[in-house]
Amino acid sequence: MTTRHGGDATGPGRAPGAGPRAAGQAGDAGAHRAGRGALSLVSVLVIYYAVPVGALPSGIGIFISVTALLGGVTLLAWLTVRQVKRLARPTADEAVRLDSLVFLVVVVVPMFALGFFALNEADPAQFASLDTKTDALYFALSTLATVGFGDVHAEGQLARGLVALQIAFNLVVVATAASLLTAQIRARAAAARAGGDRPDG
Repeated sequence: MTTRHGGDATGPGRAPGAGPRAAGQAGDAGAHRAGRGALSLVSVLVIYYAVPVGALPSGIGIFISVTALLGGVTLLAWLTVRQVKRLARPTADEAVRLDSLVFLVVVVVPMFALGFFALNEADPAQFASLDTKTDALYFALSTLATVGFGDVHAEGQLARGLVALQIAFNLVVVATAASLLTAQIRARAAAARAGGDRPDG
């Protein structure tokens, strides 16, 4: 039997105001996740600008930059696929794994940017107008967003190969992760709304 007090429906197992409290808790959790995401982004950028990239002899510098970038891409792809598989399973720590997946996506652009910058430091003929880490970050972000303006672009064959690798990585790994994140966020929002609006009986 359902009783009403002051316009709020209550029933067995549910206290008055439970829906608003649940919505408020969900909002707080979302704010905390957004704060953690912003902190992760700032931390990644600080590390990106702090990592020293010295002028090594051309051959050694090219080898190190390409090897490090390929290793980073492989590791990041493996971690992303692993998180996607774990996220597909119903578990109690879903929010933590969502945050981990967001962090992995955030790392993609600075990782490629650092590889591009290191390669250009070793061989300045690889990229046009890529002189600073900010230029490299701008170029990697433009490549991710597929809005290349042409002011910074790859000229060398090795650079073009690595840019092609980033495009493929974006299409396969980042797009899949972003799609899954969007689906999870929508599902959680729908569940929260259903929980707050569920009629009592």
